Amino acid sequence: MDVPSTSHTLATAFSMGMVVLLSPEVFVLALVMAAHKTRARMNSIVFFLGSSLGLFFAIGIGFWITTSASPGVEHPSWIHFVIRASIGTALLWVGIYRTWQFLTGQDDRKPKTKSSTSGLKAKLLAFFPSLDTNSASPTNFHYLASTFLIGLFTTGLHPKTSILAITVGHEISRAGGDLAKVSAFALFSVLSLLPAMVPLLLALFRPEAGPAIKQKCSDFLEKNGRWIAALICFAFAIVLWRDALTALPR
Repeated sequence: MDVPSTSHTLATAFSMGMVVLLSPEVFVLALVMAAHKTRARMNSIVFFLGSSLGLFFAIGIGFWITTSASPGVEHPSWIHFVIRASIGTALLWVGIYRTWQFLTGQDDRKPKTKSSTSGLKAKLLAFFPSLDTNSASPTNFHYLASTFLIGLFTTGLHPKTSILAITVGHEISRAGGDLAKVSAFALFSVLSLLPAMVPLLLALFRPEAGPAIKQKCSDFLEKNGRWIAALICFAFAIVLWRDALTALPR
């Protein structure tokens, strides 16, 4: 089987990174961290660390499943077919989900229901106190760990983001040459972490600019992010399914 070219690997990393960048979930939660009344900087830093670790973990999974399934020179096999078909199907699901959101006008930025502060919402805020921008909870291990877990699960272990990161890890492991591998890893990582990085920089240097930038970026992502992400996911789902059929034993 042909080894992907450097341009193909970089195109994959760029496109998958753009899908993560155009998804509002990470950006909105990062802005919540940066909007805390008294702990914006600390919350943003911990959230960013969790996001980074989660993203690198998901990329590592993509690298691991490929190298463990196909050491050395690749040959058509059922394992190669299953890996590519599974990732392609997952990307197809992400594309369909984003298309459904775009067509129905579903808004990730707003809660689905206006529940009272009691019950489930109160328990959620008790477990993740940094989600409450007016929280006065003590800065202890629970506070820091819960904030870290928000970043970890939102970026690296989110069902949609993790699929994209695994795809990139899979493509990086198949790329020829260290330059292509390092460049693709860096490109995807920077694009994917921008939604967490920008609010972090705002919290550190320009906290007063946060609300205005949040509104503009959120409006753009709400209007255009889903259909752009859906098109990219559909395109790469087709590419991966084509590769899967090529890897299918005859």
